Amino acid sequence: MSPSPVAPVLECRSLSKTYGSVRALDNVSLTLRAGEVRALLGKNGAGKSTLVNLVSGAQRPDEGHDSILVDGAPVTWSNPGEARAGGIAVVHQEFSLIPGLSVAENITLGRWPRSRSGFIDSAAILERARTAVDKLGEPLPLGVEVGKLPIAQQQLVEIAKALVDQPKVLILDEPTSALNAHEVDLLLALVRRLAGQGVAIIYVSHRMKEIPLVADSLTVLRDGCEVETFGVADASAERVAALIAGESATAARIEHRECRGEPVVLSVRDVRVPGVLDGVSFDLHRGEVLGIAGLLGSGRTELLEVIYGVRKGTGSVEVGDRKAERRLPRRMLARKVGLTAEDRKDTGIVPMLGVGENVLLSARGRVLPRFWLRADDEARIVRETLAKLSIVASSAAQPIGELSGGNQQKTVIGRLLAAEMSVLLLDEPTRGVDVHAKSQIYRIIRELGQSGVSSIFVSSELEELAEVCDRVLVLRDGRIRDEVVGADSTAERLLALAMKEGT
Repeated sequence: MSPSPVAPVLECRSLSKTYGSVRALDNVSLTLRAGEVRALLGKNGAGKSTLVNLVSGAQRPDEGHDSILVDGAPVTWSNPGEARAGGIAVVHQEFSLIPGLSVAENITLGRWPRSRSGFIDSAAILERARTAVDKLGEPLPLGVEVGKLPIAQQQLVEIAKALVDQPKVLILDEPTSALNAHEVDLLLALVRRLAGQGVAIIYVSHRMKEIPLVADSLTVLRDGCEVETFGVADASAERVAALIAGESATAARIEHRECRGEPVVLSVRDVRVPGVLDGVSFDLHRGEVLGIAGLLGSGRTELLEVIYGVRKGTGSVEVGDRKAERRLPRRMLARKVGLTAEDRKDTGIVPMLGVGENVLLSARGRVLPRFWLRADDEARIVRETLAKLSIVASSAAQPIGELSGGNQQKTVIGRLLAAEMSVLLLDEPTRGVDVHAKSQIYRIIRELGQSGVSSIFVSSELEELAEVCDRVLVLRDGRIRDEVVGADSTAERLLALAMKEGT
């Protein structure tokens, strides 16, 4: 008589979640057994985070779609604390550590034991933290402030925090995104060791080369739906890329331009950032829209920051035929090179200032007089910028923080245009904006290219790189590994190249 299969430790039955008119998750089911590592794959917006939030109690499923079972028993979480107590732990991509507290204090944070007299029991904290670290199987200095540890050890502290409550299911969200190759190997070995102890693991990652090393099975989500679940032995990079990309990869796109015969306006040579970039070189041509593709943690943002001078790195940058020495943002702006930052709200806009004031932030002292205001000239520039970019605001005085995300992003681009930038470094320029605003931004960037303005377009949405860019460079393992030109740059091909193993 054959042995009965291992009972599932976690079952999700037809989970759905709707936000307004958006169906973020649509009847997704998942079964996970003790000791199994399930990779969860999909592009941004596929529904991975929503599924994780429902399983971990951060959000509730839609009514009628509340079938989450742990060890065969239905559960309904009101908050993450209840889920944690019920055996579900999450390690998020963004650390939730307090730098000034010790490793032991961080591991037991929120669960500090007290003595009979009511005081915090330091000895019990150490003992509880030591138990979690023993389960981890990796040494950690329990008395050291966590802010003094390297990133790899901070990641281990986050995992140890999750192990304090002895979870049945551990969810790891992009756990290797900030780690170097050696640290990645150590973490993958740790995941397998935890699975060997019977912990069921959901492993969320964009890095296809890690999946065969760590996972037993994988589930692909797309547009909120489960596309397919299968064993890792059947998971070739090409097959997974096709499932993730879907039909959108073959959608009709604009006609691309060949710009490599045009003059070089920006030349980057041998740019290096320890642990991130390892000798990146390329040229940007006049009027070209050059895409940079790469998985999360590949160094896309860091590359733009080094070029612009907000991050230290080695290597050379030439604007036109002049080398940009001692790069700083104000010097790069003077060379007509501007950056739109990935984090629009924190570094891209001044929320309390009006739309017009935000447009003029970089123009004053460059295309406007340096020491006094010219109301007529300023009003003209603001008026022309708002009209050219179809920015919707009640007036130029309306605080930009009151605008939609799309109009805020168009204003950020408009500020660079008002300052007459000739090279735009665009880091995730459509993040958090709706479909209509995205199409407007695409059109703006293409029209700017036709007028001679050059752009480097960084995006985690491979479809938009395929749609907008004349040429796409694939950044992988710290270097430019591939170049795709024109209509060959389908989202499916870019994803396969970004996940490709080796050189």
